Amino acid sequence: MRKKLWWRLGAIFLLVPALLASSGCKQSAKQAKAPEKKAELMKTPYKNEEFATGTYVEILIYDKGHGEEDFEVARKQLKELAAKFEIYEQGESELDKVNAQAGIAPVKVSKITFELVKALDKYAKTSDGYYNPTVGVMTHLWHIGFSDAQIPSEELIKATLDKVNIDDIVLDTKNQTVFLKKKGMVIEADGIGKGFIGEQLLKTLKARGVTTAVVNLGGHAYTIGKNPDRKDGAWEVGIANPTLGETQDSPLVGVLTSQHTSFNTTNYYGRYLKVGDKVYSHLFDTKTGYPIESDLLSVTMVGDTPYHDDAYSNALFNMGLEKGMKFVNKHDEFDAVFVTKDKKVYISEHIPGEFELLDKTFKVVKGVAKE
Repeated sequence: MRKKLWWRLGAIFLLVPALLASSGCKQSAKQAKAPEKKAELMKTPYKNEEFATGTYVEILIYDKGHGEEDFEVARKQLKELAAKFEIYEQGESELDKVNAQAGIAPVKVSKITFELVKALDKYAKTSDGYYNPTVGVMTHLWHIGFSDAQIPSEELIKATLDKVNIDDIVLDTKNQTVFLKKKGMVIEADGIGKGFIGEQLLKTLKARGVTTAVVNLGGHAYTIGKNPDRKDGAWEVGIANPTLGETQDSPLVGVLTSQHTSFNTTNYYGRYLKVGDKVYSHLFDTKTGYPIESDLLSVTMVGDTPYHDDAYSNALFNMGLEKGMKFVNKHDEFDAVFVTKDKKVYISEHIPGEFELLDKTFKVVKGVAKE
């Protein structure tokens, strides 16, 4: 195993660093008020890990003198954001309240939730609908990833089609309200929520004087500063073999080295339903109401804006290899690695030479890889 620090992407569980991290130390008030002082970085970071927002969240801080107080602020922020964004059976969150009033009345939400919904709406439209936050009615019907998941009747599936439409999201900036035009519509933050929350946590840590850190939200890693384990400061990200039965000990397809700071993976088998020999992904074709059929196993989006990259990792996956590759190659601000079902790896043209293939049962067919 490599002894350098790397992160596993494509796994459905917590990303695991190759180096062990120490527990956070107590941060003094004097230290907290002096972010302008030159940072002293450690080889072994302080570590905090817990389950929040429906996934395992891990934060690593490399700045000496930081730690527990920063983690406590982050834990509080995570709890507050989850209370606003998560979709609960009890109907407690702000998005739950928006969904409950679909087709009835606009709902006033907090500033941060309104900002999230604006982002949901924006990326749905700029991705030509390949990312669609109103897909909630379909995900709730199939409930893939839960013990009661099953194939719904054709009648129920067809009934969802007219409730999935990004044009039916109405935002009122002046009154800070969100309205879904049709009863039964469900808006959800899946596909952008982790990136959005990750970005908020990064802002908070930076404001507290943290200069080097990693925020990992179950398959999505976001960084501050440079990797202290490399002279060039680049981060190394392990892309796991995105196959059924994957665990944290699954072999890596390869390692991506990048100066970017945001790494997001959408995986076909992130959640799935298997009936006989047929596997249904948790990702949906909004035109049919059925789980999407794709030539891809995973897409890893590499950029510098967490929620932007999170949204597009989903959009690119839904586009499929050909459309997805054309799309990403038109944008200089992010890169991507595509892994296909026939065990081939395609690398966008902006990052040749930065992907090292480790699993030789896969083949790099586009892009330059180290042998």
